[in-house]
Amino acid sequence: MVLQTLRKGASGWIAKIFLLLLTASFVVWGIADVFRGFGATTVATVGDTDISAAEYRNQFLEQIQRIGRSTGKGLTTEQARAFGLDRQILNQMIADATLDEEARRLGLAVGDAQIAAAIASNPNYRRPGADSFDAAYFDQLLRANGLTEQRFVASEKKRALRGQVIDALGAGIVAPKTLLDALHRYDGELRNVSYLLVTAGAAGALPAPTDAQLTAYFDAHKVAFRAPEYRKISVLALTPQALAAGITVTDADARAAYDRDLSRFGTPERREVQQIVFSKPEEAAEAAAKIKAGSAFADIAAARGLTPKDTDLGLVAKAGIIDPKIAEAAFGLADGATSEPVQGRFGTALVHVAKIEPGTTRPFDDVKADLVQELALAKARRELLDKHDAVEDQRASGATLAETAEKLGLKIQVFDAVDRSGHDAVDKTVDVPGGQEVISGAFAAAPGVETDTVQLPQNGGFIWYETNAVTPSRDRTFEEAKAAVAARWTEEETAKAVDEKAKALLAKAEAGTPLAQVAGEAELPLQVADALRRGRAEGNFSPESLQAVFDAKDGGFGLAPAAKEPGRIVFQVTKVIVPPPTDADARVAEDLSRQLENDFLVQYLSALQKQIGVKINQHVYAQSVGAPTK
Repeated sequence: MVLQTLRKGASGWIAKIFLLLLTASFVVWGIADVFRGFGATTVATVGDTDISAAEYRNQFLEQIQRIGRSTGKGLTTEQARAFGLDRQILNQMIADATLDEEARRLGLAVGDAQIAAAIASNPNYRRPGADSFDAAYFDQLLRANGLTEQRFVASEKKRALRGQVIDALGAGIVAPKTLLDALHRYDGELRNVSYLLVTAGAAGALPAPTDAQLTAYFDAHKVAFRAPEYRKISVLALTPQALAAGITVTDADARAAYDRDLSRFGTPERREVQQIVFSKPEEAAEAAAKIKAGSAFADIAAARGLTPKDTDLGLVAKAGIIDPKIAEAAFGLADGATSEPVQGRFGTALVHVAKIEPGTTRPFDDVKADLVQELALAKARRELLDKHDAVEDQRASGATLAETAEKLGLKIQVFDAVDRSGHDAVDKTVDVPGGQEVISGAFAAAPGVETDTVQLPQNGGFIWYETNAVTPSRDRTFEEAKAAVAARWTEEETAKAVDEKAKALLAKAEAGTPLAQVAGEAELPLQVADALRRGRAEGNFSPESLQAVFDAKDGGFGLAPAAKEPGRIVFQVTKVIVPPPTDADARVAEDLSRQLENDFLVQYLSALQKQIGVKINQHVYAQSVGAPTK
């Protein structure tokens, strides 16, 4: 992190390595020889280069601290490992060591003068606002980061050599024009089509199936009509709503609640209020005297150069006026009246009421039912935990749910047959309290075994349940499944008929009959869809049918499933529109070139690591980041 701080913005190639880290992680972790015992202080070895545990741990902790400072939230080592930060940092260090080894093998070198010139020209090493390099400031910067000049220069040399290796391979890769043209066409191409929509109605009515056909279908697909396993489940739901049903609220209680909070049951009185604020009390008194003598409030405001915008407080309720004294004065006036001078928060004011909109209140009888339910629910919520404890006490004593419910005056629900998807024996959805959590728990528990209590979210209550009996899965007889067999047979035969009809129409069109004529002979409307785009479902076209449209050539025909099964679309591509180049194409070219460069560098690093050899000591690695060791 220290070197990163010093080099902020100083290099382009190091950013490329960071972009590769997550992508390249499989390279290192996939080919590395993982073993124990090759030096208790070495995390990894790349060729002849050792990565020490101390150096790795320092970088790991520095990165955690840097993230914490940038986000304002502390990051634990466990969280960092969960995010993959430990592997990311080790991958970076292994990538650096790999490039160092390759630079040595190639005999690359960089002189002190070159590094000195690079440092002197880097504005990040200058005093803020300075135009030239200051050796004293640079030395101060190094000492503040715990570095010596020798160590920093050695590090910069390594960095420069790595840059030479990377730039020689990855720099300047440009995406081929053929690929860019293909992408442009793939993403932006539009197609117009004429088409016929073949539905079940167009295919004609099917003859009623015979028992022999249905029996044969049933025998061939018997497993599809097998009865699932069912569970008999008893459920005790303790919710505020369930408790409220047994709570009595008197008319007197409801009336008291109504009177206590009358404002809830109507709209407050609102007034259109205007005010003029005077800096001197005597000016306010003089203006009040003029109004008493017959001057209009608006005339007084105009004489002081005020517009309606300056004086109007709007149509407001009393609570909407922030100054209590102004509010009190405004709501004590008659319609059209002006107050005496009022000493408000911001000076002495005259208050004028231009309009009064009376408040309304709903009669008690109109809100009584809602109030009773509300009061019952409030009382039920107060009793909920006491009832919960009472149920748990009964369970602890060995009572069944049925016995517990009877003793405490609660209602138990029994579902005789529920399958794993929440349907009953006639395939209707069952409304089991607690939903899938209770159903899954019932299927995981054997009859007679106590299950865990389910707590509903948002203080919604508690649910206890038990599995009473298990009905195993079994094969249904033909008579039991006959209705379902007939429905499934009809569905499949209809789909076959629609498909055959569509194929016959397609064959006519491909044989040379104009699609409009094919449509007329089939008594189907010829429809048109313009500007279809790849992968974007529209109208009768599903993503799958659009794929067929874009697989066809210009003027070609095709057959595809419609958006709504079992419909089929017989289409002809009437026009292919390739959009002209746009500004977005340049960004796509830049992004694609960068991806190609990154892919190339990943492959290069992978090949180098296979040649040089990478070994990771998992035991030391785990110790360095505080992970459990085996």
